[in-house]
This record gives sequence, structure tokens and C-alpha cells, in this order.
Amino acid sequence: RKALGQVYAKRGEHEKTVIQFQMAILGQPNDVETRQALVASLDALNKLGNALDQLLDLGELLPRDVNIRQQVYERLTEMKRMDEAERAATSIIEAAPMEAESHQAMAELRQKQDRWAEAGMHWRRVCELRELEPTGLLGLAKAQIHLKQFDEAKATLDKVLAKKWPERFRSADRDAQELLRQIKNKNKKE
Repeated sequence: RKALGQVYAKRGEHEKTVIQFQMAILGQPNDVETRQALVASLDALNKLGNALDQLLDLGELLPRDVNIRQQVYERLTEMKRMDEAERAATSIIEAAPMEAESHQAMAELRQKQDRWAEAGMHWRRVCELRELEPTGLLGLAKAQIHLKQFDEAKATLDKVLAKKWPERFRSADRDAQELLRQIKNKNKKE
């Protein structure tokens, strides 16, 4: 059924694709790939509610997958179901409360929502959970700059510059210097 659904999907015959993928899922309910393909076909048919239902099922199957929870949030937002969207947003943290990835995702979401103070709280948690990476500190500094907390942002960036980061974070110093320039420019304007 899965293979047949894939053939129909390549042909763009999404009605037939959906039927085959649904039948395949009945036989193998834990098949993540088939569920994701079913969501894509439902999207192609503009059956957004059904695609959302499949994403919610996928979220149950993969409870720690932050990406799925973000997709659910975005879809609910597009559908103007804001209370449910906010519930989906909070589930990002609930999925993995002790993982920096979930707090980083929530911080980035709150920034998009222009809720910078809340973003800052999540960046602080990223800093605690990932002390050996500059990502949390840089995100926190950006939030502090946006909130015009320039002294706090400078102190945060000083922490970035004071440490020798592993090679994979070689842009950290450059990013911190750029944020310090932003602070300097904003202080001149005020």
C-alpha cells in the first residue's frame, strides 16, 4: 500500500494517494514516513483539517519531536485558531522540558510573536542547559537588545567573548561583536 501510494503521489494523483497511505497506516501505525507523506498529499488536496489531524497523530507517535509541534502551531495559526495554536506552542516545551532544543524553539517562536521578554526567559534556559555552546547567550543578548536592556546585553556578550568556543562555533565572536556594535549604535541614537 505504501509503495502504491508513493507511485500515485509521484503522478500527482493525491486522492488515490491518500487512500493508499491511510490503508498502509492501518497496517503499520508507527510508520512515520508514510504519515508524513499522507500529510503532504492532504496538503496538496487542500484538506488542511485532515492534514492537521494527521500531524497531531504524528505528534503522539513522536512526543519529543519539536518540529512537529511547531508545524501544528503554524497550521493552527494559519487557520486562525489562536487558542489552540497557543496550546500547541506550549506543548513545544512540554515535549522536552529539560532539552535546550525545545526552549530554543520556544524562544524563537516568542520572538516572531514579538513577545521578547518571554523569549528572553527561554534563552536563559538554553544558556543553563547548553553551557558549552554560545547559541543561548547570543539569543539572550538579541532579546535583551530588543528590550533595550543594553547593560545586560553587554554583560551577556562579554561572556561570549571571554570564552574560547569549539571550532564549530567559530562565528560566535564575530556575532557577539556585531551585537555589541548594535548596542553602541542604539545608545548613540538615544
